[in-house]
Amino acid sequence: MVPPDFPQRVPLKIIGRADELRAEMVAELIQIHLGPQPEGDERHQANCKGAFISYTFWVTLPHDQAEAPLREAIAKLPGHVMQL
Repeated sequence: MVPPDFPQRVPLKIIGRADELRAEMVAELIQIHLGPQPEGDERHQANCKGAFISYTFWVTLPHDQAEAPLREAIAKLPGHVMQL
């Protein structure tokens, strides 16, 4: 198996309670952990179903160790339920 090349652009889908989880909180953590993202990737997609909302962000991972700390930080956000 060939290891992936970096930097690598990947989607992050975060699902949480609509009354608690905010896109701005996720975007702030992306900035803190990965730095500025390519133009256009600052935007996200949102989908709300009942009490839950999902946000999809595209991020560029600079190396293979960058994703885990970001996902751990996102998991601590208020209203977080799961990530894909």
